[in-house]
Amino acid sequence: MTRLTRFVAKVCTGLLFCLALAPQQSEAHLAKWGSWEITHRNLMKLFPEADPNGWRIKRYQYSDSEVKLLEAELGFELYPEDKLPEFFIASDAQGNFLGVAIFIDPRTKPKILDGGILTLEVGIGVNAEGKINRIKVYDYRGNVALAQDAFLNQLRGRELDSNFKMGTGGLVAVGGEPEESQLVGNAAREALLLMKVALGRRDG
Repeated sequence: MTRLTRFVAKVCTGLLFCLALAPQQSEAHLAKWGSWEITHRNLMKLFPEADPNGWRIKRYQYSDSEVKLLEAELGFELYPEDKLPEFFIASDAQGNFLGVAIFIDPRTKPKILDGGILTLEVGIGVNAEGKINRIKVYDYRGNVALAQDAFLNQLRGRELDSNFKMGTGGLVAVGGEPEESQLVGNAAREALLLMKVALGRRDG
């Protein structure tokens, strides 16, 4: 899967996240799935209560000033594709807004396992209150504990100004995989930041 960037013009005020926080190092790029079938399947894992036929896509283009802000906060330069994200909007069967999802590939340097590239593809769902709803790691070939709820649920309920550093604030890394554990935490924070900058300033 290539590393590529991916809400609604009408967004609830719960996504007016707080941005007043110190910059943290976080290397990642957005990821795009190869087909809608795969994308849809993975989206439903983030918002299983969503109307399967109600998903919408909100595309956005960051301005030069927004790119500078994001790069300062994230600690790396955005790829050209990263400046044109797609956000996936979840609604229930009655049309009520549930939240926003995005996919992030948080690894910028390839890692090899058993002769093949070890991918780390993370899906992040953010609810209407601007908090992490669910996180999923897809098709991971390393320690399977990284993709299990015992680890991922530590990040549920966190918001942009929360702590995402493993080993602090109640976050425990997966044994033997401290780097990958932190990359998942980084992806969660990046998703919140990308949504804040692209979507959090409008409510109509």
